[in-house]
Formats: sequence, structure tokens, C-alpha cells
Amino acid sequence: MKKILILSTALLLSFGIFSCTNNNTQNISDVNDVVMLVVPEELSSISDDEKYGNFEIDVPEITQEVYDNSSINAYIRRTYDDGRPERWSQLPQTFLSLDHSSASYLSFGVGFIRISLQSEGSIQELFDMMKGNDLKLVIN
Repeated sequence: MKKILILSTALLLSFGIFSCTNNNTQNISDVNDVVMLVVPEELSSISDDEKYGNFEIDVPEITQEVYDNSSINAYIRRTYDDGRPERWSQLPQTFLSLDHSSASYLSFGVGFIRISLQSEGSIQELFDMMKGNDLKLVIN
């Protein structure tokens, strides 16, 4: 009797494990697409109180397929005049050393990205730091 119980439990477990399927399995590429952009010199929009603004950049590489099945990471090039090494900083990015705490973050749609800026005060100082800098998108 004990053997029948153990055998039936093992069969039920194996049936349960092997019957599980993942219907959302997708073919994942090992290659990332890297798109290099430049932050524009002007904002696309800014609120009256200057606490929120954004800029949009056309990115034809963001197709419907990319929109539906990929993720996008954004990095902004950080350069310094005081000898610190140049580096890439990933968005979202918070800036606590400015006059007002500020943050920037990425959103995207088919054919474009939007970088939004928010601040306790004015976003202008943050945007002045970013404009004209290189922006790297990694699509994976």
C-alpha cells in the first residue's frame, strides 16, 4: 500500500511538472542594438512652473516589434573639466547636487523616445547640463 501511495504521488508530481507550459516563450537574440543620439538644444515642452519638461527624439529603430518585445536602456555621457574620468550614466538619473533635487527618466513609443525631467525647483539647470551631450540607447 505504501509503495502505491509513493508511486501515485510521484506520478502526480511528474504529471504536474511536465504539464506546465510557458506560452509566452520568445526567441531572444544575444545581440543588442546600440543607437547613438544627441540631446537636443531645446525642450519639446516645459510646464509653466518649470518643474517638469521633456524632449523627444525620433528613433526609427524602435519598431512595433521592438516596442512589443524589447527593453531599452538609456545612458547619458558624463564629461568633466576637473580631471574626473568620462563615463556613461544610466537613466533614470537623480541629481541631488543641483540647486534643487532633480531627476530624468526615459519612456518610449514606436519611433521615438521621451526623456522627462522633474525638479523641486526649475528643470532648466538639469537640462542645461544635458543638452548637446551624447545619449546612448541599448535595445535588447
